[in-house]
Amino acid sequence: MTSIIIINYNTAKLTFECVESIFKFENQSKLEIIVVDNASKEEDYLKLSELLEFFDDVTIVRSKINLGFGGGNMLGTQFATGDFLCFLNSDTLLVEPIFKQLISFANSTSDFGVSGIQILDAEKKESISYRYFEGVRYKIFGRKFLELTQKKKIAQNHVLEVDFVLGSLMFFKKEIFNKIGGFDTNIFLYYEETDVCYRLKKLSYKSYFISDLKYIHLEGQSSVFNYNLKLEHWISYFYVTRKNFGLFKYFIIKYFLLLNYMFKAPFKKKNSFIFKKMLQMNESLAMSLKHQQKRVD
Repeated sequence: MTSIIIINYNTAKLTFECVESIFKFENQSKLEIIVVDNASKEEDYLKLSELLEFFDDVTIVRSKINLGFGGGNMLGTQFATGDFLCFLNSDTLLVEPIFKQLISFANSTSDFGVSGIQILDAEKKESISYRYFEGVRYKIFGRKFLELTQKKKIAQNHVLEVDFVLGSLMFFKKEIFNKIGGFDTNIFLYYEETDVCYRLKKLSYKSYFISDLKYIHLEGQSSVFNYNLKLEHWISYFYVTRKNFGLFKYFIIKYFLLLNYMFKAPFKKKNSFIFKKMLQMNESLAMSLKHQQKRVD
């Protein structure tokens, strides 16, 4: 049995389409779907309930407060009965059966920690589906430098050992996910997959990218700069960096970024905003959106 956990946050129509695509391609698979409503507006929650009413094997769990990505998914795991866990974004669509192959690979790979598959954009073009850990070399020299200096580790046909897979689809054995403690619920949004894959690595479990399986991720392409979300991005990054890479590397990265934004600050309002907030951030999560969430009835 595979337990698929999807977070709904004011995305009832997208969540419905995601669930619909799962049953379209996985009607022969043993699975259950747990939709965690992360304190959406009441009208969205009611719409979600109406849209999913006639789907078998779908459970809706309503949270009274927005728990963020990690917290919402961890709530969903409390209702999961499967031996495998798949965390799937609400703005994703399956385009083919995937779980039989994912289960087979997980069961046949002794050091299996997590797997992800090839992301397609709305136009069905391949998109970045895995990344490198964002340590000192990544932040100073960039992704291309790491691609040139690190050899790709091929596990077998169509499978690549990677630092971490993107969080829009992550497939785990439940026993391994539980062993590492699941997602860190201190993180409200962003870098959850970096953190969980790094903790897997520390216990000698590997993250695998399977390129011959695909799904669509309808990620928003808004050109509007969202100050709160950009700030949350850096809050989560600094937290995960200090937690996993150590204090010395954390300070190198932080002060490199501060200098970078200091020189850019006079030229753009958003860079000035980020620079000022970085100076205030210190090493706590006090400025996180997590602490601004309100309970809903």
